[in-house]
This record gives sequence, C-alpha cells and structure tokens, in this order.
Amino acid sequence: MYMMKSKKLKKMKMGIDAKLAIVFVLLIAIPLMTLGFMSYEKASDIMEQNFKQTTLQMTNEIKESINNMMYGYEESMIQMSHEANVQEVLMNPHYSKWMLKNFESYIKGHENVLSIYLGTKNSDIFLYPEAQVPEGYDPIQRGWYKEAVKENGLIWTDPYIDAFTGKQVITVAIPIYNTSNGNEFVGVVGADISLENLANRMNMIKVGKRGYPAILDRNLNTMTHKNKELIGKPLPIEELKEAIEQQDEGIVDYDWEENGQTYNKFGTFTKLDKLGWTVFSAMYENEIEEDVRALLWNALMIGSIALIIALFISFIFSRGLTKKIKILVEDMERIKEGDLTVLTKIKSKDELGQLGDSFNVMIDEIGNLVRNVQSVSTELIASAENLAATSEETSASAEEVAKTVEEIAKGATEQAADAERGATLTGNLSEKFIQLTNNTDNMLKSANEVMEANLDGVKAVEDLKDRTELNGEATGKIEEAIMELDNKTKYIGSILDTIASISEQTNLLALNASIEAARAGEYGRGFAVVADEIRKLAEESRHAADKIKGIVTTIQSDSTNTVEVMKEVKERYEEQSNAVGKVSESFDTIYKSIDSITGKIEAMGEFVHVLNGDKDNIVGAIENISAVSEETAAASEEVSASMQQQSMAVEEVASAADKLNGLAVKMNEEIKRFKI
Repeated sequence: MYMMKSKKLKKMKMGIDAKLAIVFVLLIAIPLMTLGFMSYEKASDIMEQNFKQTTLQMTNEIKESINNMMYGYEESMIQMSHEANVQEVLMNPHYSKWMLKNFESYIKGHENVLSIYLGTKNSDIFLYPEAQVPEGYDPIQRGWYKEAVKENGLIWTDPYIDAFTGKQVITVAIPIYNTSNGNEFVGVVGADISLENLANRMNMIKVGKRGYPAILDRNLNTMTHKNKELIGKPLPIEELKEAIEQQDEGIVDYDWEENGQTYNKFGTFTKLDKLGWTVFSAMYENEIEEDVRALLWNALMIGSIALIIALFISFIFSRGLTKKIKILVEDMERIKEGDLTVLTKIKSKDELGQLGDSFNVMIDEIGNLVRNVQSVSTELIASAENLAATSEETSASAEEVAKTVEEIAKGATEQAADAERGATLTGNLSEKFIQLTNNTDNMLKSANEVMEANLDGVKAVEDLKDRTELNGEATGKIEEAIMELDNKTKYIGSILDTIASISEQTNLLALNASIEAARAGEYGRGFAVVADEIRKLAEESRHAADKIKGIVTTIQSDSTNTVEVMKEVKERYEEQSNAVGKVSESFDTIYKSIDSITGKIEAMGEFVHVLNGDKDNIVGAIENISAVSEETAAASEEVSASMQQQSMAVEEVASAADKLNGLAVKMNEEIKRFKI
C-alpha cells in the first residue's frame, strides 16, 4: 500500500532536476527580457530623438543652401545696379544695347533666371530675353517695382505667376540711381527666378526612406512639395502652422492622411532669414519603429541562444545533483516500510554528503527511540489498568459526598429566601422613610423660600412707604408752584390791561396829530405820515395785547383747574399712605406666622432623621443576614456542583484509563513493525 502511494506521488510531482532547470532559465530569462524591454524603449527614444535632430540638421542645411543661392543673386543684382550703362540709360538711349548685352550675360551665368528687365520711371520696360509685352503693361504699377521704390533697396517678392512666361517665379529687384547725375532715380531692375529647378532639387532630396522636404512662403503657402497638387495652396497641417507662427525653428508631431490611411509623422522646420520662407522636412515615424524593431529581433535572437545554453548547463548540473538525492529517497522509502537497519552511502564532501551523514545518525537515534518506546508501552499498559480500578472506587465515594452537600445546599437556599423577603419588606419601609425625609426637607425649603419672599415684601413695602412720602412732598411743591403761577397770570392780566389803555390813548393822540398836520397843509405832511405810523403801531400793540390776554386767561383757567386736581391728588396720597401702613402691618404678621411654622418643621425634620438613622441600622442587619444566607446557599451549590464535576472527572479519568490502555496495546503492536 505504501509503495502504491509513493508511485502516485512520483507521477504527480515534477522532478528536482526539471525544477532546477526551470529556475536557471527563469533567472536568465527574466533579466534578459527586462533588459531587452528597457533597451528597446531606451533605444526607441534615443533613435527617435536622433532621427528628429538629424532631420532638423538636414533642414538647416537646406536652409543654408537656399540662403547661399539667394545671396549670390543678391550680390549679382547689386553689381548690376552699379553698371554705368544701366544707370545712364535714360541719359543716353544707345546704352540700352549694352545694357541688354549685360542682361544676356547675366542669364547665361544664372541658369534659374528666366528673365531680367529694367522698368524706368517713364514706364518703359527693357527685357531680356525679348518677349511680347502685354497690352497696357506698366512696370510702375507692378508689385516688385512699388516695393523696391518703397524700401529703397533690394527686395524679394512672394512667389507669383510671371506675366510673360506663365511660370511660378520670384523676383529680386533693386532701385537704380544715376550716380553721375546727382543720384537721379532711373527705375528698378529686376530678375525673375524660376522655382521649378528649386522644386526639382527639393524633390530629389530624401529624408530617411520615404520622407521629403518642402518650402513654404511667408504666408505659409506651399512653394515646393512632392505632391504637386499642394503647390500654391495653404499648408494643410494646423499643428505646423501654429508652431511656425510662434517660433523660428522646431519639431512637430502630427497625423497625416495618405491614400485613405492615417500615418504618424513628424516634421522639422526652420525659417530663412531674409525671405521669410520656411523650409519644412517631413518623415514617417514608422521608419524609426522599423529600425528599432530590427534591433529588438537581434536582442531576441541573442537572448534565445543564451537561454538554450543556460538550459543545457542547468541540465548537466541538476543531473549530478539529483543522482545523490535519488539515492537518499530510495533509502527513505525502505525506512518508510519499517526497516531501521538502512545506512545511506552518499560520500560527497558537500551539503548532500552532510545530509547523508545526518541521515545515518537520525536512523540510529530513531532505532534507540523505538526500543525505549517498546519498554515504556509495556509499563504503560500495567499503569493504565491500575488507574482504571482506582477511578471506579473514587467515583463511588464522590457520589455519596455529593448527596450530603446537596441537602445542605437546599436548607441554605430556603434560609436565604426567608432573609430576602425580610430584606424586601425592610427595603419598602426604608423607601417610605426616605420619602418622609424628602417631603420634610421640601416643606422646610418651601417655608424658607416663603420667609425670604416675605422679607422681600417687607423691604418693598418700606421702599413704597419712603417713595410715597417723597411723592407727598413733591405734590406739595407742585401745588405751591401752581398757586404761584395762578397769581402771576393774574398780575400779567393787569399789565395787559394797562398796555391796552396806553394803546387806545396813543391811537387818539396819533389821530389828533393827523388832524393838526392836515390843518398845517404842505408843511405838516411829513408829520402826518409819522402820526399815521404811530397810530398803526398802537393798533398792532392793542391787538397783540388782546391775543396775549386771551392766552393768559386760558392759562388762568387751566391753573385754577390744576389747583383743584392737586387737591384731589393730595387726598389720594393720604389714602395711599394709610394703605401702605396697613400692608406693612400685614407683612409683619405673616413673617411671625411663617417663623413659627418653620421652627415646627425643623423639629419634625430632626425627629424624622433620627428615625431614618435607626431604620438604616435595621435594614443593614437584615441585609447582612440575607447576604450571609445567600453566600452559604451559593457556596453549598458550588460544592455540590464541584462534587458533580469531580464525579464526572473521575468517570472521565476511568474512561481515559481504558482508552490509554487500548492505545498502549495498539502502540506496542505498531512498534513491532519496525526492524531494529
């Protein structure tokens, strides 16, 4: 049976040699994969940056090449403006032939120049090679002429379609002055440079494998592009537009649709210094990915070879290691069958050799252990039998003790119940005493509060009495003042009567004066006016005195009424003073009654407190009896329970002794299986 289980385990488990090989492979594969992935990511970033920087450098080289080319045109045009036959062509028309000869030589020396010409201030045009001038053509109205005159120096125009050739050109122009005639303005000489050759040169340049350069004018219209449909149209890449408007050179990533597919691309750009053009180079990002992918394949091939070599080395190493382990496993299989006479034969000087020596020592120790166990198991069987007999005797004695303790517990429980009823009744009596004490305390508290309220009332009545006396004094003073006011108003009335009498006399005097003045004629006219004014003043004084007399009469009537009212107020004051005196006497009577009640309540409270103290002693004694009875009953029950537990424990010991005896017998039979 043990052999079958061993074979099943061997089939289910992987060998240690295979595990070691897997560990070796993983130890090499994981770092290689991590290093490869990190190298791939780093190389991808580095190569992308290198490609972009290289492309930007190429774009700058194209820019420098165009700058040099344009610089050559500028130098030659400046030199042309200094030619005498060009400056003096208006002064001497015969110079036009020599000037056209110079134009011819210029075109032969510059293959990209389509034509060179001079537009004079007289609207004449000298052109080489000769061509039919369109009807109504006026050089003065052309943009290149106006811009050169405005700038008063060399200028470059934006690309445009030439009126003579129909091709896309740019013009370089410079104003001409006759230095021999006081710098007289002659006109503007210009040269049309074809963009066709420049576009062909740009289209021949390759950026990477499929990338290309292009040129944009200052308005970001396409001048050259490998897709001729885009020439002359605005730049269709918004990201690039924004970048060019914000900086002079840079690198931009963008998406580009081509043949129905969208590609990830990047572009580098740089601006020409004078012309305002922008040189733009575009490249597909998947070109970088292709190069990086090739690097990744090389790393994978190297890693695969390293893994194969590691697998071969680990197989050889693990085979030598597992051979010794298999010997040890076979010896352990024999021990599993009970053969303790086995000694392993591993003699190497490494950890496996130490394991073999330790294995032999362990087998020897196990043999000694089995011998000792055999001796102990025999003694254990005899001891278990004795323990079982003793347990049976102890169990019988425990049962008798348990019955006696149970009877004691029953009596103690009944006594505790009686004590508890007495404690309950005493507790109720205690509650009644407590209520009586609380009510007495509340009555005493209420009486004290009434006493305090009575004292406050007495104080209030005393205060009212004082204020009533003050009120009486104030009322007397008011009565005196009103009497004085009545006398003074009567005096004022007599004075007003005097004023009225004086006013009437004054009025009569004024009237007499007016009559005398009228008799005097012209000499008395001024005196009559004065007499009339005096009469008017007398009338106004009389009317004012009448008004004041009416007011004084009203005041006299009011003061008379006030005097009567003050008499009534004085009577009410005397009645109020008598009432306050009676209230004060009532408060004194209440105070004496409350003081008597308070004394009696305090005496009753002291008596209740004495009864309450005696009650506490009675309750305490009954509670102590109840507590002792309960503790006795509880202790009896605990003893009874302990005896029951002891009886059960003795029974368990007896049962355990039987089991121990069986186990000892079984152990003895199992030990006999070992071969010592």
